[in-house]
Amino acid sequence: MSTPVLKDFIRGPKNTAKGMAERTMREMSTWESDGASGIFLDEHDQPLVAYFARRRAGPSPKLSRFAYNYYIPGPKAPSSMGRSPDDLDRAAQEGETVYFDGIKDSVLAKTAVATQTLLHHIDVHKSPRDGRHDKEDHLLQYVKVDSTKGSEDLREDGICRSFIYAGAEYVYEDRTFASERTGTRHLVHAWPDQGSDPTVRGLHPSADMVSNASGALHVQAYFDDTQELAILLGEMFRVSFPAFYTKYEAAFLAGRWTVTDPGPLLGRVLVWKLQVMPHQDGLDAGPSIIFNMGKFTGGECYITDLKLKLSYRPGDVIILMGGALYHGIGPWKPLPGITEDGITPGRVSNVWFFPHSSFQVLENKEPGWALKSAGGLRGTGSELDSSDWDSESD
Repeated sequence: MSTPVLKDFIRGPKNTAKGMAERTMREMSTWESDGASGIFLDEHDQPLVAYFARRRAGPSPKLSRFAYNYYIPGPKAPSSMGRSPDDLDRAAQEGETVYFDGIKDSVLAKTAVATQTLLHHIDVHKSPRDGRHDKEDHLLQYVKVDSTKGSEDLREDGICRSFIYAGAEYVYEDRTFASERTGTRHLVHAWPDQGSDPTVRGLHPSADMVSNASGALHVQAYFDDTQELAILLGEMFRVSFPAFYTKYEAAFLAGRWTVTDPGPLLGRVLVWKLQVMPHQDGLDAGPSIIFNMGKFTGGECYITDLKLKLSYRPGDVIILMGGALYHGIGPWKPLPGITEDGITPGRVSNVWFFPHSSFQVLENKEPGWALKSAGGLRGTGSELDSSDWDSESD
């Protein structure tokens, strides 16, 4: 494999090599996964991927930085470097200090509740044009009771919920199992209508941010409940991609819709219990942050352009050049049982990003510009004049 250079990935066409990425994922399915924190660089020491997971104690508190000619991917590469999940488990069992650089359990649990509560109220949807997720993956079925814990289903006996379609009855819930709709929601502070010129039509919050009065209140509550998480992820972003952090933070402050989001990324995608196929993030030109939560098995992250397979457990954080690098998630299955907080099984993934089309408009704008200028459709400050008002009204 040739030595990777970030600019070559960026210049390449988007989502034109999915077949090759899918083949690479299948070839790597039997490889060990890497479970240790690190920052992976191209040949010019530009960051490609930052992984915040577990880390064995060492002389430096910082994440290891791996030049590509040092970290050579392969089926047994993680264990050869003491970086496999088994290596880390064994080190902890033998009394060695193992740090966790990801999202701590209390913050992740609060985020899970905030996310499920939000999507309970605004629901999810699935676009037929979505090329990132399995198009047939409309419902997730899970076992409601974890039999290994000896718990009992507290709901009434004989429960059965079903619907009739084309003359056939489909059962989606009984005493032992339930089904959930799968899909996504896009929470973006400011972006243009698809296919429109933002210099003409302006920027606006995504429809999912302000779908209706009730939904907007629940979105605001979600941002309130995830402030601690956002501050933590922002610091990870600053450490691993400092140049992008500086310019994204300024552009975020110009485009921010709700002040309870500290930034610096303008958008969040909530991916509710979908399988994730290999893809590039077509709207991104810079790094995106991804993390997951929930009860499931499987779900390793494959960055096929780099032949990198990461363990990617709940709470682990990956920051990557997602618009340039093909990445996908291995198959996963929900574990049984609903938590005491009412969190249902399955894998929930989160993608925090900055749309490139929005950045092009927001770059070099003053803080609060999008709100003051109605997304660029009216002047700001001294630019306002009487033409903005109806002088005949009383």
